[in-house]
Amino acid sequence: MVKRKVSAYPRLKLFNPLLAQTAAAFGVLTLPPLSTFIVKELELSAFMMGLMMSSFYLGCIVFSFFTGQIINFLGIHKSIFISLLVIGSFIMAGSFFDSVWAMLLLLALSGMGYSLINPAINLLITQDFSVEVRGFAMSVKQMGVTLGGVFTALLLPKLAFIFDWRTSLFIGGAMVACFSLYFYCMLKSYASPPAPNSNPNHLKNIKIFFQNSKLVRLSILSFFFVGAQFSYFMYLVLFLNLDLNYSIAASSFLLALSQASGAIGRVIWGAASDRSGDKRKVLSLIGILSSIFLVLLSLSPFFSMPYLLMAAITIILGFTISGWNGIFQAAIIEYGGEKTAAVSSGVSLTFTYLGIFLFPLFFGWTKDLFSSFSLSWVILSICLILSTILIYKDQRSTSVKTKKFAG
Repeated sequence: MVKRKVSAYPRLKLFNPLLAQTAAAFGVLTLPPLSTFIVKELELSAFMMGLMMSSFYLGCIVFSFFTGQIINFLGIHKSIFISLLVIGSFIMAGSFFDSVWAMLLLLALSGMGYSLINPAINLLITQDFSVEVRGFAMSVKQMGVTLGGVFTALLLPKLAFIFDWRTSLFIGGAMVACFSLYFYCMLKSYASPPAPNSNPNHLKNIKIFFQNSKLVRLSILSFFFVGAQFSYFMYLVLFLNLDLNYSIAASSFLLALSQASGAIGRVIWGAASDRSGDKRKVLSLIGILSSIFLVLLSLSPFFSMPYLLMAAITIILGFTISGWNGIFQAAIIEYGGEKTAAVSSGVSLTFTYLGIFLFPLFFGWTKDLFSSFSLSWVILSICLILSTILIYKDQRSTSVKTKKFAG
């Protein structure tokens, strides 16, 4: 057994997963706060801007089916190091190109690095935390997604005002690449991958995943939930700027507020799921609340809503629409088993990345078609309700089976 140096620093057991997720999210969320600058300079439609923001996840979709096998081969340490280095390097490269298609390609290659980060961190948490507190640990780790968004929303627009959006994008990529060096040094104790015969049949594990109805339903839910979440955060600044005529500074501030409340929400929802025991009930509640406030957001262009009320709506939306991911990933490991944690995370994240890629494109297309974001927000709300019904039926069917068995 390999002795872990990390155990000498117990606080880092939770800090390192959070920092790794924050650094990775900072990379893939560099474009949303810069979207207004990019749209104006490159004269892009909402659909093309959505394609650019979603291009990170093209690489994720292609790569994620095999991330479990790659992580088992490389080990946690090398997987996190390579992931952050790839994300940062290709973002920096993309900032030099004038061609939109060249940027799309480089951002997609950056996404190949991002596909490794979630399963690797999940495996790290699985090794360091018991199942009783794993939902909380996963939610703290997932705070990194929203914290990364907060930092990009606060930092990158200011850099774009001082220099330009390309310089801001380059600096963002460089910061992510620098964090890879920290993890290269800090997680050396996790360098040894599992024994070669510990998980010999990757394709068999994928087949087992699809035979588990709970895992499949959760993965479908993640497709809709993450699509709504990322569409909201990707287009919020454009919506506030174009439909409500807010300034870029005011719009970016509301985005940062929403991301920050999402970080808090992930921890609170994660603790609630550990206390309740049934993670699917908490996911259902998140879906219902998020859909209600998306409808309120869709109505805002038709009423003269004060800025403080819009701030309240975006804060609550951030709190709810971001709160599901840590619970979902803990549930995937719980229902799939710890031995195949990396494979289960990788396969389920294929659904997640597909939602991140497709939903913003559809969202941007409906905006271009109807010249308003309002219908797009309503469609997101409907998708959340449908996926909540799916998981609710799974709860009821499980409950019925349990009662029959008990009788």
